[in-house]
Amino acid sequence: MEAACTAAEVGCKVTLFEEKAELGGLARDIARLPDKTRINDFPDYLIQRTKQLTNLNIVTGTRADLAMIAALKPDIIVNATGAKPLLPPIAGLHEQLGKPGTKVFSIFDLLHNMEKFQEFEGKRIAVVGGGAVGLDVVEYYAERGAQEVSIIEMMPLLGKDLDMITRISMMKMVEEREVNVHTEKALTEVCSDRFKVKHGEQEFEIPFDFGFVCLGMRSYSPLMDSLLEYGKEHQVEVVNIGDSK
Repeated sequence: MEAACTAAEVGCKVTLFEEKAELGGLARDIARLPDKTRINDFPDYLIQRTKQLTNLNIVTGTRADLAMIAALKPDIIVNATGAKPLLPPIAGLHEQLGKPGTKVFSIFDLLHNMEKFQEFEGKRIAVVGGGAVGLDVVEYYAERGAQEVSIIEMMPLLGKDLDMITRISMMKMVEEREVNVHTEKALTEVCSDRFKVKHGEQEFEIPFDFGFVCLGMRSYSPLMDSLLEYGKEHQVEVVNIGDSK
């Protein structure tokens, strides 16, 4: 939206494709967490901006393909398709995710089905990944009275990708809510009710009622190869921005 608005505001004729029925992307997803609803302010602001621009055409509920893009005869193509959860080939991970009755989830399993994650009292929660997303999940459960919340991170510290103010706030929450912090520990196997982790030569298990794998995000740009080829053939500039870069 920022790229589309900026281009339209300097006089370009712009078409914005969005696969989902609504605009907002990951910002809207993260804002579903009760402690993060304020994030909605930014996509709300951008959407209001789009409404002022008569030379900006927005097409929602449509997955763009090369034929659609080529039909517009563009001078510039901007790819901003975002990112997907990083799910490496760890033993048991892909077998447990999406399995009927599973207790293992990705961040989008939580964000897209918040109504299914309303049990807190007496629950043991284990989160793999000490970045922004993992800490958001920890905050969600720790602030709502889960019996025990644990976070597992391979690096020596949590929240290394956060700005300083947010990190200080999150570390205060972790301390006050007595979250079990397991840093410098690598996930080796995902089981139905526990994570197996390793620290040096020592291996141990962290049991859970709900386990969340939040190992960050990876860029997602499925059209880039074909867009670059099209751009080269037709002398069209192709730019990849944001998380998809």
